[in-house]
Amino acid sequence: MGYLNGDTITVDAVLTKKGRQMISEGRELKITSFTLSDTGVDYTLWNDDHPSGSAFYGEAIENLPMVEASVHAQYASGRNSLITLGRDTLAMPVLELSPDPTVPFIFDTMRPHKFIATIVGFSGGQGGCVLIVNDTNVVKSNGNVVDLTGNALSFIAEQDMPKAAAYEMHGAGPSWTFDVTPQTIRDKAGATTNLTFISTMTGAYATIPVTVDFNKDTRQTISAANIQG
Repeated sequence: MGYLNGDTITVDAVLTKKGRQMISEGRELKITSFTLSDTGVDYTLWNDDHPSGSAFYGEAIENLPMVEASVHAQYASGRNSLITLGRDTLAMPVLELSPDPTVPFIFDTMRPHKFIATIVGFSGGQGGCVLIVNDTNVVKSNGNVVDLTGNALSFIAEQDMPKAAAYEMHGAGPSWTFDVTPQTIRDKAGATTNLTFISTMTGAYATIPVTVDFNKDTRQTISAANIQG
């Protein structure tokens, strides 16, 4: 949703594929929540020296065009979700990863590896974490698979990410552990994809590239000479 301007209380709403399907079937929509964002707001336009006084310091900001409603706001145009923080907050929440996301991770065995996402600087109640795997031909995870059809995540498969998947881990945190399992890679150069972890309460995110080395099928090969009719 998005407020079109500051003069009237008008709300612009865009239905997802699932919403349109429900209406076509005569079913009732029960909207229980929505996300607000300050994406698109340029706070450098705040003007303490406005000649008309303090009531007009934010006039330029208020006159900015608003971002249109988006069915995938939490992952695209609405990346900067608005959240409530305590008065003593000194910094925005961040999502820290283990292993270190600044160092590309390489799977050199077929064993799964644990990736731990920890929210730092936020204690605002229940939440969870979503892991987006760009290419499940490279790795997969153990989280609850999120249906990418007909909901806010459907854009993932439409934006040149046909092999992508989203995995959700519930719980208050502050840490969530995902087991990421490498897949069999036939290309001797190996294969690389990105893992993006997103805190569902804060929108804080972190991305780490992972590479799976070339590996052979572990099944035993039986020669024709050993097969008896």
